[in-house]
Amino acid sequence: MKIPQRRHRISRKERIARAAIGMPACHPELVTRKPGRVEWKQLAAWSAELWPNDEYTAIVTDAWRQDRPPPSEWR
Repeated sequence: MKIPQRRHRISRKERIARAAIGMPACHPELVTRKPGRVEWKQLAAWSAELWPNDEYTAIVTDAWRQDRPPPSEWR
């Protein structure tokens, strides 16, 4: 993530996100900022290197299914 060039007020959303992960308020990086195009490409390249057979997708999908309640409890 890029570091903001100038100091400005931190939004309420940013303060809440920082508190949730335990990041100091004076930290220069923004937690809630979306990555740019180059950062997404870099992340995709790293993911492809680390999990060439797409194991990460299976891990995340399985974890997501465990977190959700069974369909009978949805109603």
